[in-house]
Amino acid sequence: MDNHYIDTLLQILNTPLDCGDEIFDRFAALPGAVAGKGNKPLQRYVYIPGTRKDRVVLVAHIDTVWDKSYKQPFSEPRSVIFEDGIFKSGTPGCGIGADDRAGCAMLWELQSCRHSILIVDGEEHGKFGAKYLKASNKKLFRELNKHCYMIEFDWKGTNSCLFNQVDNTPKFKQYIENELGFIDSKASGGCDLQILCKSVCGVNLGVGYRFYHRPEEQLILSEWENTLNAVRAFLENPQRKFRTRIVPRYTRFVKRCIRKAGKICLSVLPKKKT
Repeated sequence: MDNHYIDTLLQILNTPLDCGDEIFDRFAALPGAVAGKGNKPLQRYVYIPGTRKDRVVLVAHIDTVWDKSYKQPFSEPRSVIFEDGIFKSGTPGCGIGADDRAGCAMLWELQSCRHSILIVDGEEHGKFGAKYLKASNKKLFRELNKHCYMIEFDWKGTNSCLFNQVDNTPKFKQYIENELGFIDSKASGGCDLQILCKSVCGVNLGVGYRFYHRPEEQLILSEWENTLNAVRAFLENPQRKFRTRIVPRYTRFVKRCIRKAGKICLSVLPKKKT
């Protein structure tokens, strides 16, 4: 049990559940950070570009289902308890926001990996931050999709992941399962990758929380650490680029159009006399 990790998690889990300002400001203050804010609540993001050539985008969201923008019947103050290796709520009627503050803590600990970091707001009820990034900063959106692929830390348990939120290829699924050791849970649900991954693959990894969106929500430290250690070791390796199936489909469509146009041109040309 690493006390440093406990301190990091307590710091982030004890930020207000009903607003992500403190976490947003924490990441926005990092060197090289690019922050964007819209005119409406939850329209914001912070991007810290990685320095590796084979970069991966690491994603998490700062909002919780108890955010005031979602008009949930909850207000501060509250408390988070850590005992027997488990983080849980000490306040009746609300959880601890591990979905997705556990993911934010994961990104905080992965700063030194030299991959890109992206936090967004407003995932829970509309993916507002991701949609705002895509619409307002097309240059950054293209940059994200020039990475090798994306990883979001926004799923329950550990050694568990979701592939069905992006049009991933079988090769990418096999790569993550074989090299990282995470297994597809094949559950339903959505995340920011549905908006962010236009032409590169993406996977959503479990970060140790359970009973999410409920007052009895918990975060298991050993499971969170397991994901952190596995991903940190994995990201040290050379990374390959994985494009979604959308690109090959588009390429096939263009090729079909070219062939069809060629046939039409040939059909209207005068035939040679024999």
